[in-house]
Amino acid sequence: MTDAVFPWPVAALVQITDCHLLATPDALYQGIRPYQHLRRILDELRPQAPLLILTGDLTEDHSADSYALLQQLLADWPAPVFLLPGNHDERVALEQLSQQPPFRPERRLALPGWQLWLLDSKGDTPAGSFPPARLATLEHWLTDSADAQIFWFCHHHLLPIGSFIDRFDQQDKAGLLEMLRREPRLRGLAHGHCHHAYQYDLPEFVQVGCPASSVQFLQTPDWQTQDQGPRACRWVFTPDGRLQWEFLQF
Repeated sequence: MTDAVFPWPVAALVQITDCHLLATPDALYQGIRPYQHLRRILDELRPQAPLLILTGDLTEDHSADSYALLQQLLADWPAPVFLLPGNHDERVALEQLSQQPPFRPERRLALPGWQLWLLDSKGDTPAGSFPPARLATLEHWLTDSADAQIFWFCHHHLLPIGSFIDRFDQQDKAGLLEMLRREPRLRGLAHGHCHHAYQYDLPEFVQVGCPASSVQFLQTPDWQTQDQGPRACRWVFTPDGRLQWEFLQF
């Protein structure tokens, strides 16, 4: 995790997740062409030019060509783009891509009244992993985040959602949950991975699942997918501490 903080004056941004790109634009994933889904989202959003946070599983086949397609789609994006790894991603490839504009390497984003922390939850299996060294970094960040409200973006979910994907949630979640529950500045997290739009409003924090740009997962004990068209989530973090989100369909 890079310790630098990237400042951005605009309160609104868009989260895109689980693109599952393949090596060619016409390649199929679960009956759809993920490249075409993602391109439709970006074409619709381009006039607004929002800052983008892509929360993992950007590739399906781990290929260099799939990342090249992502770079081509976003090469002239007029706002910063942040990339987080999911279980399908190659961390080195994302780190290299993050050094090339409009992509950014920072893992803290400062908005008026807020800090957004971009967490790397990738492990060695499809499930999430957050080892002690990463948790220690978050503790350090707490000491220099002043009075800002804090919100996390990551790939894996912490709390179960009641479907097959819970077998692959954040496995070592105890430290993260304890931090969320004891620190009032921490308002919650948004994630990908589940391919499902939902929200959990708890007394201490909120957990929000962003729908996938590719296909959605049905809430069943076995893996089933459904094409609902390209989807994403728009976020607004107001300087007075209000938090708003809207699930998008294109």
